[in-house]
Amino acid sequence: FLNSFSYKNWRQFRGFTTQARAELDAYTWPGNVRELENRIKRAVVLAEGNQITAADLGFEESTEKPLKSLREAREQAEREIIEHTLAVYDNNVSHAAAALGISRPSLYSLVKKLGLPEPGKSDLNA
Repeated sequence: FLNSFSYKNWRQFRGFTTQARAELDAYTWPGNVRELENRIKRAVVLAEGNQITAADLGFEESTEKPLKSLREAREQAEREIIEHTLAVYDNNVSHAAAALGISRPSLYSLVKKLGLPEPGKSDLNA
């Protein structure tokens, strides 16, 4: 999965850190292969270094304050991944939407729904 998603997102990784590998091996994977695939896909988009860490895979997030609802959790996850993906692709909506597996109009809709700044717009022009 790592090689496939890295190639599709124009990213290069040297693999997983030792801790990430240990977390992958220790996790029970109740969602089976689809959950593993989604975690790795998320990590490829969010990772900042040249190796995937346990945090990139979402294993170190359990120390955070629990969220109040599924809606809040979903919005937080959407906000984080959209902000990061837009940053990775320098606010190029076409590339960011492709990396997220959604259409450009869907990305614009999510940006508006989440109250994020519209990509390509600057407060300097006001």
